[in-house]
Amino acid sequence: MRMTVWHTVLCTDPAVTEWLLTGTHTGPFLLPGGQVLERTGRHVAVRGTSTCSVGNDKIISHRMYFDQLELYTQLGGRLAFDEQLSPCERRAED
Repeated sequence: MRMTVWHTVLCTDPAVTEWLLTGTHTGPFLLPGGQVLERTGRHVAVRGTSTCSVGNDKIISHRMYFDQLELYTQLGGRLAFDEQLSPCERRAED
């Protein structure tokens, strides 16, 4: 995997970094439902953001956010719904 940093803002708390992670899927990948996706050999490029809070010259918290659907789609996954509702049924549920 390779991470390319696009932008970093250090004068705030938390500090924020925008990045692009690229690589090739070469090993098992754990999916949200507990299934394992075996090696696909597909190239992926995922955009994301990291936040980092610092106190007393130490990292207090570090969080990474990225679009999981963007990654799953590039690995061959797709968004599926359990049932298909008509537009009228969807409005009735709202």
